[in-house]
Amino acid sequence: MTILQVPDMHCENCVRRITEALTREGLAFRVDLAGKTVAVDGDQQAVATAVEALDDLGFDAME
Repeated sequence: MTILQVPDMHCENCVRRITEALTREGLAFRVDLAGKTVAVDGDQQAVATAVEALDDLGFDAME
């Protein structure tokens, strides 16, 4: 599991948008609003897909 820091995640609407985008990508993940993180379960390709999807939404994500 890889933990991505998503410092621009501020509210439940952010969580909803992230959840919808990562679900569309078929990823296994967990969003933590309080910690401003997204945990991605999978290989580096899954992580790269998640980072790209978050970027498309306007969120910077870093390990």
